[in-house]
Amino acid sequence: MEQRIPGTDGAGHDEAHEPGSPEGMSSGEVESRSELAKWISGTHVFPADRATLLERARSEGAPDGVLAVVRSLPDRTFDNMEDVAAELGLSGGEQHA
Repeated sequence: MEQRIPGTDGAGHDEAHEPGSPEGMSSGEVESRSELAKWISGTHVFPADRATLLERARSEGAPDGVLAVVRSLPDRTFDNMEDVAAELGLSGGEQHA
């Protein structure tokens, strides 16, 4: 049976900071943020409100899971992808109130 070191990924790496991930983000968070950015980012997209981001995701053929995440955003204007990620807790920082 494999032993797991508390506070690590089992291989001795700190769970709070995985190699190749920005400080404060797990590899799963990085992957989620990248997947979202693939569907809503682009030239001249931002600033954008939730409705604009949802329309962008739909027009790009985003899967239902991405559409659900965009729908969960508060109805406000986002300055950039970092702003969207922060709102969703995918920036390695605190989520907006």
